[in-house]
Amino acid sequence: MAAPRLERERCTFKPPRGDRIECFVLIVAENRELPQGREVRLKVAVLKAKRTAGLEPLVYLSGGPGDAPLVASTPGADALAEGDWWNETANIRRRRDVIVMSQRGAGGSTPNLDCFDPRISQSAKARRRAVTEQQERDILLSCRASLERRKIDLSMYTTPALADDVADLATAFSLPRINLYGVSYGTRWGLEVMRRHPGLVRAAVLDGVYPPQVNGEQNEPEIVRRAFERLYADCAADAVCRERHPAVRALIEGAIMAAERTPLPLILQLEDGAQPARLDGAKLLMVLLHMMREGEAALIPEAVAAIGQGDLRLLRMFAEDLESADGGLLEENAQQFDGLYNSVECRETWAAVDRAARRRQIEANGLYSLNARQSKSPAFCQAWRVPPAPAAERQPVTSEVPTLLLSGGYDWLTPPAWGREAAKSLTSSRHVVFRAQGHGVVVQDVCAGRLRDSFIDDPDPKRALPCRSDTPLNFTAAYQRARDLPPVDKE
Repeated sequence: MAAPRLERERCTFKPPRGDRIECFVLIVAENRELPQGREVRLKVAVLKAKRTAGLEPLVYLSGGPGDAPLVASTPGADALAEGDWWNETANIRRRRDVIVMSQRGAGGSTPNLDCFDPRISQSAKARRRAVTEQQERDILLSCRASLERRKIDLSMYTTPALADDVADLATAFSLPRINLYGVSYGTRWGLEVMRRHPGLVRAAVLDGVYPPQVNGEQNEPEIVRRAFERLYADCAADAVCRERHPAVRALIEGAIMAAERTPLPLILQLEDGAQPARLDGAKLLMVLLHMMREGEAALIPEAVAAIGQGDLRLLRMFAEDLESADGGLLEENAQQFDGLYNSVECRETWAAVDRAARRRQIEANGLYSLNARQSKSPAFCQAWRVPPAPAAERQPVTSEVPTLLLSGGYDWLTPPAWGREAAKSLTSSRHVVFRAQGHGVVVQDVCAGRLRDSFIDDPDPKRALPCRSDTPLNFTAAYQRARDLPPVDKE
């Protein structure tokens, strides 16, 4: 096999005064069985430690699949500044480098499998919003045909291939051992590194755990319903929430059903101007789930109660945040034009879904199934045509690597049950659930950041925690935030 190699690259990132960064391109084989074949080029950024101590670096594994941490979301911006990377890694970089690498097939990689302009220009956003359902299928089919003509082998854009990229990164930098920090899909990526290269990893922190034995699409409606059941129970147990919203379940379910009958009109103030939106039940549910994901579950009862008073300020605030980050509210139909996402998810998730059982789940969970009903991934996967992953890849990862697993109590994307499942076969692990948080707890809870940093310094799962993770939802603070919003702006 051809050896991986590094090329220095001019950094476009601007570190704060006193900080240093080095930029590279990692060049690896697309197919490691064909070393003379196509090469894949991956951007790599090394955020340098304050002092060189020869300690094993921390390698960040991003989510998605398809996230691009080294590509800015707006033209001319600094991706590392957008992600607050310098502040977020300050403690670790006292003694260790932090390495951020691109995913093969995503932004920052050549080739890039994306089938549509990214959402970073006004014209691209406008074009994307206007795509019809038939055009959507045509775009996917045309993109898939173009990749075939270019002889890009989609069977090489998989989680095992990404795991081998991490091993090649270590080889190219002459690193005998590394630490891993994976978030969301990056946890599955990290687990695969631990499976395929067990001697490489000194310690791992996995935030929002998505183990390979779990199918993320099979039970989505039930997971969503359980997250709301938890909110209803937490509200009923809290004196302030119970007094303000004594029938919180009826309040929220009623609002979703009402929006399904008569969509809510909103004007979203976005980077490319004011955009009109109409939130039906499914889109309202999307916004509420976004609030949970961002660790703002306590605000949901206040936001929904305000809708009944004609006050859409909280709803609009989180709708704007969701649309800016992920889209989905303004487009005519659900879209997934990220080629790496389709390659991984069609191969590793949808190929193993029991469609009949999923339909039964959708029927059994009523309005909590509105988003699942709209999923077009089965149709996308039909157009994308990648072979299913072998059953061996869906087996639990068994490892003795010291591992800290972090979950958010309101994380419906990677619920705490998945962290518990992963921990069963990780013999030196600890699973910590942050009761009030959502998806990706390190950026939502100061305590979670402290746990990550202290574990990388001393990866002992049995050590006493330096702070608490069981803080409940703060409904009192949520009420105060809602009350202190600028004057009502009814639409």
